[in-house]
Amino acid sequence: MTHKSSTSGVEKDQQYDRFMSLFMGSERAIRAYVRSLLLSSQDVDDLMQEIGLKCWHKFNHFDPEGSPLDFTRWCCVISRFEVLRFRRSKARDRLVLSDEVISLLATDAEQRLEHSEAERRAVRDCLNKLTDPDRRLLLSIHTKGDSISRIASESNQKVRRLYSKVNMIRNQIADCVRGTMSLGEPSS
Repeated sequence: MTHKSSTSGVEKDQQYDRFMSLFMGSERAIRAYVRSLLLSSQDVDDLMQEIGLKCWHKFNHFDPEGSPLDFTRWCCVISRFEVLRFRRSKARDRLVLSDEVISLLATDAEQRLEHSEAERRAVRDCLNKLTDPDRRLLLSIHTKGDSISRIASESNQKVRRLYSKVNMIRNQIADCVRGTMSLGEPSS
């Protein structure tokens, strides 16, 4: 606690900005982790607010050199304890899972989190292996203001041909990700 009180206003602002940046980047993974431990999505929504506050209050204990993945893991540990605390407060409800089940679910969720992160890095690495035009074509489907028909008109190609090419690139990316994942976690 003395660490927080000895920081200046500027340092607190910087610390808060870093926390918010890390938390917003990790929120989806943390929410999925918490969702795997609770039965009700309403409980997840309620608890996510508590988890955010608890993580902020403990942020001075997070390693300042920690990566975004380290932060997500750190938040999941805090989340696990918050879920257990929440469950104890709801113990009179009939649909409460045992501590052993919560522990098994938490372990499984932590493993899925690491696997998802490895998959995300594999997709990123495989996308980076594509040529710029192929990457743009593949991502045009998900990029606001871009589209396959726009690329077709710019490059004087048929839309149908480009859709076929997108399917071929998707298969190429899928094969690349499978190969990367079978070799182990890709480099970060």
